[in-house]
Amino acid sequence: MEAQEAQERALLERKVRKAFQVLVLQRGRNPGVKGWEMKRYLGRDYRKIVEVLSEEVSGFGLEVFEVKAPDGSEDASRFLLRFRESPTVTEAETSGIRIDDLAVLAATIAFVNSKQGRVARREVEQFLREKFPKWRVEYSLDRYVKRGYLEQDERTMLHVGWRTRAEVDEKTLMTLILARTQEAAKK
Repeated sequence: MEAQEAQERALLERKVRKAFQVLVLQRGRNPGVKGWEMKRYLGRDYRKIVEVLSEEVSGFGLEVFEVKAPDGSEDASRFLLRFRESPTVTEAETSGIRIDDLAVLAATIAFVNSKQGRVARREVEQFLREKFPKWRVEYSLDRYVKRGYLEQDERTMLHVGWRTRAEVDEKTLMTLILARTQEAAKK
């Protein structure tokens, strides 16, 4: 009986290591792994393995996060490693993303959310041009659509993408922006 339990524990540990490797190694442009890939690499009980892995990486300030597919399909969901707490500005600066690019993304997310999650790209561009040069606005929006932070349909409407839902704490972002707005209004 003990030998069987030890064997099962060893198998679980191997699968947890495999899950970590699969999540860390990036394939293609987008981070993370789709549900069907996790099932292929780890077996049908991949969700149990993901839960165990998430508990183990929590000591490093990480978590395994699932981005649900819009259609609700488990196989189309995406799993990725992310920080449990939002990184500070200093950490964001060392990530290789320019601070003005982060500002464009934050302003875009806030604007889209203020319009009930869907807005014409032309409207977003007009809003952003008040603070940023035209070339930066167009370049940044195209790049964020390509990377999955924004989604665009029929080249006209923008909405928040899967990667924003995974990597950005939208509620905290909106709270911080509202707090800054209220401070500025008091002055």
